[in-house]
Amino acid sequence: MKRLLSSVLAIALAFSICPQVKADEAMEVSAEGVDFIKNYEGFRSMPYLDNGVWRIGYGSECDPDDYIRGISEKEATEMFSEYLEKTAAQINNYMDQHGVELDQNQFDALASFTYNLGTGWMNPSYKFSSYLINGLGNYDDLTILDAYVVWCHIGKNVDAALAERRIGEAQLLLYGDYRGNKAPDFTYAVLNANGGDAGGDIICFLKGDTLERLPVPKRKGYVSAGWYNKDGQKVSSDDVIDGPIELTAKWFVDVDLPFTDVPDGAWYYGYVGELYSKGIVGGMSPTIFEPGGKVTYGQALKLILLATGLEPSDEKMEGHWAQPYEDLAIEEGIVKEGYLDLNAQVTRAQIAYIASRAMGLDDASGKTPFADTGDEHIKALYNAGIVEGTTEKDGNTYFYPDDNIIRSEITTIIWRILNHDTDTMTGKIQYASHVLDILKGVDKYTRNDDDYYEKNGYLYYLGEDTSVGIDVSSYQGDIDWKKVKRDGVDFAIIRVGGRGYGSDGIMYDDTKFEENIEGALDAGLDVGVYYFSQAITKKEAREEAEYVIEKIDGYDITYPVVFDWERIGGSGARTYGLETDILCDVANTFCEIIEDEGYTPMIYFNSYVGYIKYDLSKINDYDFWFARYNDVPDFYYDFDMWQYSDSGSVNGIKGKVDLNICFKDYSK
Repeated sequence: MKRLLSSVLAIALAFSICPQVKADEAMEVSAEGVDFIKNYEGFRSMPYLDNGVWRIGYGSECDPDDYIRGISEKEATEMFSEYLEKTAAQINNYMDQHGVELDQNQFDALASFTYNLGTGWMNPSYKFSSYLINGLGNYDDLTILDAYVVWCHIGKNVDAALAERRIGEAQLLLYGDYRGNKAPDFTYAVLNANGGDAGGDIICFLKGDTLERLPVPKRKGYVSAGWYNKDGQKVSSDDVIDGPIELTAKWFVDVDLPFTDVPDGAWYYGYVGELYSKGIVGGMSPTIFEPGGKVTYGQALKLILLATGLEPSDEKMEGHWAQPYEDLAIEEGIVKEGYLDLNAQVTRAQIAYIASRAMGLDDASGKTPFADTGDEHIKALYNAGIVEGTTEKDGNTYFYPDDNIIRSEITTIIWRILNHDTDTMTGKIQYASHVLDILKGVDKYTRNDDDYYEKNGYLYYLGEDTSVGIDVSSYQGDIDWKKVKRDGVDFAIIRVGGRGYGSDGIMYDDTKFEENIEGALDAGLDVGVYYFSQAITKKEAREEAEYVIEKIDGYDITYPVVFDWERIGGSGARTYGLETDILCDVANTFCEIIEDEGYTPMIYFNSYVGYIKYDLSKINDYDFWFARYNDVPDFYYDFDMWQYSDSGSVNGIKGKVDLNICFKDYSK
């Protein structure tokens, strides 16, 4: 933005009368400059810590023991003047060294800058220093501001007070404006590149200008999905900036789609590409996606519930394939029984109703942005950045609530739900439609999402000695365990058996257990086991544990023995409505018996069971195995093993298999 308004030019000319001093003439801070710096520093009579340094008065360094009773303004001014003389000498030395000539206002601005920051900026390799040496007149104002305002961090984070001070100093530097009431008003955006690179984390603007000069961030293996504000709404280059804002980059996975009807450049290409790469959506055929195709209620329920972390069990009940999702949605109070036929095509308004309730969104404040609806669920989704609408030629934005949603549109909504940033409130966790208290005594998950990396098809974590694992049952059929071992798998968790979810709760064997455990051990893998539980009493849990102990007797079990209790959708399941205290007692009973026999017990759960069904503080004596099929775990509490995929491909196994990363070495 090299243009300047005529008023800005007039201001610049008005201040051009400031005398320019040659590099070989020592300069001093003017009286106006002294007041300018004092105004920013403020006066404090008692010593205070500033980023690890003791200061007093007008920001002068001090020994706190020398000022037990504080300091007067007169004493502080004398100390301030001494430090300011040193600052002026440092700037004069810089001018002499590099042949820089400054106006008085520029010298005063740099005095404030250096007094506050130190001399680190004077290195010619830094942009602002190089601009001074080359001559500020060779650069436009915003380019200078970008290089100058970047010196506003405390640690790695932009500090708002320092950013405002830098802008005030820049107004003095460029326009001779000591009071900030004559120069143009500048503001800034703080940029979080979210794993990518935006060339910096702060960029300046003239207030009232558009965001046109926002950079396009870059990230290897990804394509930019744009910048998003704190409310989760995507900003555009046409949006006007009136004050400081925080923006976060979001990303699409860079993927080549096989679909001939999803062209490069289509508005939905990135959304379809990422969801396809993660196995969330597929095509109507290997080469056809059908972006304009219909979406049924059953399909919508499945996608929305899974995107919000609400997962029914893998165990199937009779009836429609989407029935477990509807049962779960009814149980969660998201929809009422009989809301729609599972095969019915859904409208955009119906999708908004389901999605807003599944996400627990209740902010429908503000005026509706849409000319054709004021529906509170649609407004809540808009406020959360999940929907946008279409701006037509008449200048109005429409949502078209009664139109049936199509496949391309729902991929957009699902992607945005998955990428929606939900802040943890003080002492609370937002999970789907639930607001939960943070449990005391349960360790918080602290790993860095960016430190996960993929190698040869498996997930690892930077800086930790993690191991690769699978879990299998009779569903995997015949397994060539030697090929599995050669493919890079370190351990296997093998199903021993399970209990039926009907009223009788009949226990059953896994018909491949002996074959699997012997094959895995013979191939040199570490082995653990799991039991699919539907226990509803401590007696049944004891029965299951004793069954497992009998079955694994004589085998070299180095990895955990896992209690895998899962919620089965539908009121016909025997575990339906089981109270949390009873479930925790059941899990503890199983694990206590396993531990008494010398094995390592572990408890398996997905997000729903971990947050809603269990109270993790009551089962915290045992290791956790968390299941969430996503790029990152997105679970508040810590765990020892993560089942991150149910569609892995491993040499030696036909079809898909669950993949796991383990953060503990149980083999020792």
